[in-house]
Amino acid sequence: MLAALFFLPFVIGSGLFWLDWRPDKFGNQGELLQPPRTLPASGLRHADGRPLPTAELLGKWLLVLPVKGSCTTTCQNNLQQMLQVHVALNKEKNRLQRVLIVSDVSDSANDPPMVELQRLFPGLLVATVQTNIAGEAWIGALNGSGQEVFIVDPLGNVMMRYADPTDMRGVLKDLERLLKYSWIR
Repeated sequence: MLAALFFLPFVIGSGLFWLDWRPDKFGNQGELLQPPRTLPASGLRHADGRPLPTAELLGKWLLVLPVKGSCTTTCQNNLQQMLQVHVALNKEKNRLQRVLIVSDVSDSANDPPMVELQRLFPGLLVATVQTNIAGEAWIGALNGSGQEVFIVDPLGNVMMRYADPTDMRGVLKDLERLLKYSWIR
């Protein structure tokens, strides 16, 4: 009887494993991208027009909002919520960088809204996609509906996606869990 109580959990666990049973609900709030997408090595520019190599983004967790065209009211609301998530991380906030990636902008270097966004949302990195093959690779890595938020790990892998409308409480829960168990930085 005592041996049965000892072996029963192993028998049940083995049975579930061999029957390929998976739970319906996982602990993450966003969609886990399988396989994770790797960021291209180049293809971005700072808002002022200087090249932004991907190597400058590596080493921190990234909370990325890619948008097409100018940043609308919905985009600005998402940026405000991203700022609140960043502040809510408290002591772990130094491990996260918020990034706005803008595509389909003709002259972003002289675009006043981009400069205004950096003033309104301190610590936000505003980048534009170059109009070349490397820029197209960025659009492919962050393809979505246009108002989705992505989490990128410090090694440059796009690993989670949060669909529109974004539930930032879920983003915060996932980031807290990732930062707690991550040994990367």
